[in-house]
Amino acid sequence: MGAETKPSVAAATRKTLAMLRAAGEERVAAQAGRYFKPHERVCFFGVRTARVEEIEKEIFATVRPVWGLPQAVQFCDRLIRSRFLEAKGVGIILLARFHDAYDERLLDAAYAWLDAGFCSNWATTDVLSTRVLARLLQRHPGLVDRLQEWTRSDCMWVRRAAAVSLTPLARCGAHLDAAYRVAAALRGDAEDLMHKAVGWL
Repeated sequence: MGAETKPSVAAATRKTLAMLRAAGEERVAAQAGRYFKPHERVCFFGVRTARVEEIEKEIFATVRPVWGLPQAVQFCDRLIRSRFLEAKGVGIILLARFHDAYDERLLDAAYAWLDAGFCSNWATTDVLSTRVLARLLQRHPGLVDRLQEWTRSDCMWVRRAAAVSLTPLARCGAHLDAAYRVAAALRGDAEDLMHKAVGWL
């Protein structure tokens, strides 16, 4: 799948899933579930984190010469719909490489992924928040006001993303007023995973 063949999103998705499946280890998959709560819908190939990152780098190397942001978003959209945590991660990490091209429409795509339950665990929500959404807000600060509306969502993962996305920015002293308002809005949230997100922020 070299650059000269102009790899399609579908072909890159198939190759990614095949590589993850081949790299899976039953013992790793069995251990991974211990880090998640029973209500988090997570399945695992059982691929070690270092190998997941290697696979993403290999896929990115093949698509970098010919893909732009639209293809990266499509690739992430396909993989984030997978039931396997590692597939979601590869899609998000590859999308993060295109942060210099982020446009404001990406906020709607991220919201749709969260609200539809494609990120229904803390790990996927947090990697989307810190690697994609935080950089999107950095590039388009005007979106911060829209993110605050997420605190009223019925979906816990949308609410968690509102807090976690601002954490890397607040750490650098940016958008502190917005961070305070989001933390205040979510302080009384009944979900344990929300307590941790607000505490982090």
